[in-house]
Amino acid sequence: MRFLICLLISSAVFAAAPNFKPFTGKLVANKVRIRAKADLESPIIRQMNKNDLLLVVGDEGDFYAIEPMKDTKAYVFRSYILDNVVEANRVNIRLEPHVDAPIIGQLQAGEKVEGTVCSINPKWLEISPPKSVRFFIAKEFVSNAGGPEFLANMQKRKTQVEELLSSAFMNAEEECKKDYEEMAPQHAIEQFQKILRNFADFPEACTQAKEGLALLKETYLNKKIAYLEAKAELSTSAKEELLAKHKEENTELFANEAVKIDPSLWSKRAQKSENLGFWDTIEESLFLSWSAFHTGKSFNEYYAEQKANASVLTGTIERYTYDVRNKPGDFILRGAEDAPVAYLYSTQIDLDKFAGKSVTLLASPRPNNHFAFPAYFVFSIE
Repeated sequence: MRFLICLLISSAVFAAAPNFKPFTGKLVANKVRIRAKADLESPIIRQMNKNDLLLVVGDEGDFYAIEPMKDTKAYVFRSYILDNVVEANRVNIRLEPHVDAPIIGQLQAGEKVEGTVCSINPKWLEISPPKSVRFFIAKEFVSNAGGPEFLANMQKRKTQVEELLSSAFMNAEEECKKDYEEMAPQHAIEQFQKILRNFADFPEACTQAKEGLALLKETYLNKKIAYLEAKAELSTSAKEELLAKHKEENTELFANEAVKIDPSLWSKRAQKSENLGFWDTIEESLFLSWSAFHTGKSFNEYYAEQKANASVLTGTIERYTYDVRNKPGDFILRGAEDAPVAYLYSTQIDLDKFAGKSVTLLASPRPNNHFAFPAYFVFSIE
């Protein structure tokens, strides 16, 4: 009777197994071990990290049974395979191409396999694990993220974001190799922004997209500044012609991004003086480069962001009298010990009026062109 009861219990457990509903598991911890069998002494297949996904297809005690991960490779001894057909029974499938590697399954005579000769040990054939192979993971580290289709969708999206990221970096690299006048960075910008908009569930890809966007922005900006600096000694009429050209180029470049440039901006700058100031041109360049990465923003919004992140500086202002190429400002700020601490310029305040005075400035960082001290654009003085 006792034997019969045990047999009935075993049969009930075995019968319950087919009723298990597969689901997409999401890991809730880092360095979670995937094992070959459902026990803590079993060989470790690999470690996975928090938020990684896998397909759970069964359970065994304190472990879930999972399908092998998509990138898992397995190995069989080539002597048992002829014309992609298994020639013997119980041919071991191993995790690595040597006889001491963990066994993760077996093949039977007559089964077909597709594989390639192992590059590190040609006596072995590298294959994808058969669908019957199962790995195991402790249940405590797995949460239910959805049905099996969720994993398939996420794998598809992962492929999409990887391809988009690769294409964006390739396009950005090509643009960065060009001279400023030949650069057309909009396509790469749109690709990076598409990743940030549509693939927030892939944080690593978003981080890389932000880095790529920042690098492209910096390169574009530096090349434009260098281009403008080379033109700084032009005549008044040539500068006006250059400004008109910049307006046309950037309007066309950023047309699809609906950049809101104040229509009165250009006329106001043209009316400022007969001789367009060099720093006005630099500020205009900085705004146009910024607006390429901040769609739908105006010049006022650009400066509002700059002010929000501005620094407070104190010291004494004096004019920078040395006539050197690429100088990052017309003025120097001297600190408490009378040593220079920063270069300054402004298109909003006449800094000459404050020369020789101790002041407190609200200022935003600017490229210092590799000079000894940082450079700043001054918004206000007290």
